[in-house]
Amino acid sequence: MVAESTQHPGWTTPPESTPTHPPPKFTFTTDLSLSEFTIPMRDYLATHPQYDAIATGCLVFWLSPLGILHLLVQKRSAHDSMPGRWEIPGGGCDHEDESILHGAARELWEESGLVAAAVVGRVGGEHVFFSRRGMRIGKFNFEVEVEGGRGDEPPEVRLDANEHEAYVWATEEECRAGRKGETELRFTTKGQEDAIWAGFERRKGDVKAGGDVAEVGTVDGVAKLTVCQAAV
Repeated sequence: MVAESTQHPGWTTPPESTPTHPPPKFTFTTDLSLSEFTIPMRDYLATHPQYDAIATGCLVFWLSPLGILHLLVQKRSAHDSMPGRWEIPGGGCDHEDESILHGAARELWEESGLVAAAVVGRVGGEHVFFSRRGMRIGKFNFEVEVEGGRGDEPPEVRLDANEHEAYVWATEEECRAGRKGETELRFTTKGQEDAIWAGFERRKGDVKAGGDVAEVGTVDGVAKLTVCQAAV
């Protein structure tokens, strides 16, 4: 499927394939608050017997030159489960992953081609669900900064066509409205929506906690956030 495209930054783009070579050697930094996730899944499960497996989700934001915050969301392929619905990048951890956070970085790279530069914090609480085989899975979501993610244009995304057929960089208003232009954004689950709302709220909280001054206005009806260093 060829997705709708436009010159507007962050719009739906044609799908591209992720590289076929092995994933890069991840050298991302982590926040100290995430220490419990810096161990292999096997070790984590040994002290958290309520779970049979662990899954992760990655919230990747891009701040446009106009100060408008966008989140990467991807549309599931027509032949996959929950076809045509939208979600953040993520998936199950493997026992081969160096840590749970490495599993998150691997899934992000496999699904979007983006390379994690920093895992800056956890977003929301855990979300528990059951697989079709009856496994109880604990899912944790993280905000991730990626290489090339602070430019005037959003970082280049390369989809795995087996899993996703389109992506957009969507604002909070667009996510809540369930629409970006003519594109309907219907998310996979309530847990997915909760993670997205929590991610945007976390970004607002970071601005307040950082001691900076946030000026909020609108650009074409979309909330604009300008961060100014507080006077000393």
